Amino acid sequence: MKIRLIGQRNNLGIGVHYSNFADALRRIQPWGNRVEEIDCTDMNALMRAAGQSQDQDINICFVSMPLQNHYRGTNIQWIVFESDRIPSIVLPTLQTADQVWVPSQWGYQILMQHGLDPDRCSIVQEGVDTELYHTWRPRVERDQVRFLTVGKYEQRKSITETIEAWAQAFGADSGVYLTVKTDHFVDQDIKQQQIRDQLESLSLSNVTVLWGSADRDLMINLYRDADVFVLPTKGEGWGLPLIEAAASGLPIITTEWGAHTQFLKSSSCIFVEHDLVPIQCPEYQRFYPQAGDWGQWAQPRIDSIAQALITARDQIPQLRQQAQINARQIRQEFSWSQCAARALDVLHHQGLLNIPVDQ
Repeated sequence: MKIRLIGQRNNLGIGVHYSNFADALRRIQPWGNRVEEIDCTDMNALMRAAGQSQDQDINICFVSMPLQNHYRGTNIQWIVFESDRIPSIVLPTLQTADQVWVPSQWGYQILMQHGLDPDRCSIVQEGVDTELYHTWRPRVERDQVRFLTVGKYEQRKSITETIEAWAQAFGADSGVYLTVKTDHFVDQDIKQQQIRDQLESLSLSNVTVLWGSADRDLMINLYRDADVFVLPTKGEGWGLPLIEAAASGLPIITTEWGAHTQFLKSSSCIFVEHDLVPIQCPEYQRFYPQAGDWGQWAQPRIDSIAQALITARDQIPQLRQQAQINARQIRQEFSWSQCAARALDVLHHQGLLNIPVDQ
């Protein structure tokens, strides 16, 4: 018997999910000895693994990839999506999978709305690296309140709206500062110029953009040095920067719609007002090429973001105290080890792990 993981280790959200889950699962014995990783971009490896698959195997796929006609055993799709409509190129794969896992109750409800069998669907939450993101490092005390945004420079992350709301709330006030850690995978020169033009047009000397990839130490320091995390996202399949910020003890400004509602607490979050609107985003539509309806996501209201920024600045002590309490709960409930243990628990309840170790 093998537990076969099909995905890829990379710096994208799904790559972080895949690699951390694989590492955590390997540490749980005896099942960790049965783990086999297959790079989803390596066609030869995929074909070889399919030919070697057995009826008792468990195949967990982290990308939308039809396994049913190729892999023997139990085929599981662990899927994330950001809209209330599952893309048409993904849905058939979910409908034919033996099981479908999503990381949140929000995602589970979307599956139900698409008519998937509830007996084949489970919530298996993702996690966060609790060794890297925590509240153990002392924060620097200063008069200036520092805000942080982390996310791809794309429409879904609402970075343009955040900057516009920042200008509305603070202008160039030197008592506050915003760091925007962002990048994109295509049209980088165009994207960088867009954000530069916006900052210049608004004369925001209290905003800094960090563009491009960042190493682990830089990211840890960004969370450590911030006072408030702001990401009024339109939709998340899980929300890795949000849970990293929460585990780091930061108060958070965001929307209350999407998978990140699985782990965020209202006591240390300021949820901005939003409207559910049809997705009209060329980037999203390019990623999910199809005809017709891409569903809806949460469009944050700029006035509400601006008010949330002001409220966070004025209520830092209270918000930070509660965020520290919530961070402890995040680390207790959402470590990658707990993620792997939850996955095994689901498999156990499905009767898939009742196989002697020596088989």
